[in-house]
Amino acid sequence: MNVALRRRGTPTGPLPHSAFALSPTFVNLGAGALAGSSGVFVSFPFDTLKTLSQVRSSKNLPSLIREVFDEEGIKGFYQGVKGMVVGQAFIKSVAFASNDWALQHTSQLATSNFVSLVCAAMFAGFVTSFLVTPIERVKIILQAKKPGDKGTDEVGVIKNMLSQPDGMKNLFTVGLLPTISREVPSYALYFVTYRLLMDSNVFLPITGPTFAPLLAGAMAGIACWVPVYPIDVVKTTMQESSTNQKKSAFFILQTILKEEGVSGLFDGLTPKVVRAAINHAVTFFVYNYLTGL
Repeated sequence: MNVALRRRGTPTGPLPHSAFALSPTFVNLGAGALAGSSGVFVSFPFDTLKTLSQVRSSKNLPSLIREVFDEEGIKGFYQGVKGMVVGQAFIKSVAFASNDWALQHTSQLATSNFVSLVCAAMFAGFVTSFLVTPIERVKIILQAKKPGDKGTDEVGVIKNMLSQPDGMKNLFTVGLLPTISREVPSYALYFVTYRLLMDSNVFLPITGPTFAPLLAGAMAGIACWVPVYPIDVVKTTMQESSTNQKKSAFFILQTILKEEGVSGLFDGLTPKVVRAAINHAVTFFVYNYLTGL
């Protein structure tokens, strides 16, 4: 029995019966892929602004918008979007499927349903970290690139990195530890917040059952990002160069605190919060719709 959706729109419980008799794992993989790619495409311009806020000297959001538009027009807000749409399809499919798998196994061992939810979500975050690291590495390089930089698309960036010494390590491990440190608690907040909000029925009087996942997903997206955002700033700084600079996360953290203070760990938070709300509202709405067919 699939325990990814205990009730319609919540990530625990049996999936609705399908006339096509698709396996629950296949449904989770397919729905997660479409939901993840939809969410990231809709919200991607805000992700670009978040990254640029972290890596450029200009931190003012209106100024960044003008800079990007003047340099490359609308397409400047979508640098790296192709890789992220495909990447998020894999990431979210693995996230939902691994969360479902872990729920099935931890529900028999955990002392409470809440503990099972948290453990399963953390497991999903750990597993997806190994996909997120190279995908976001390429995305960040494209978003932060300057005129004249090598690699104008995802394939070019990957070729450029792999042509360097330790190319595979450069692509797959730079920023891995900060990514795991971000994803594990973030997914715990993500799935658990969504589940608790949907179970509380707090949004039903406002939206009805069909659109409740939009608001619950938006709240879950914000909740899972704000507490771990400083880790994301360190990770982005590690990953912005296509070369393996071998700067540790601790060194980058010290540098940010020395040069900018604690506020430097929250550069780009505003577009990130907006992006998270839109992205995960769409993600959970699409996932809920597809698994309810």
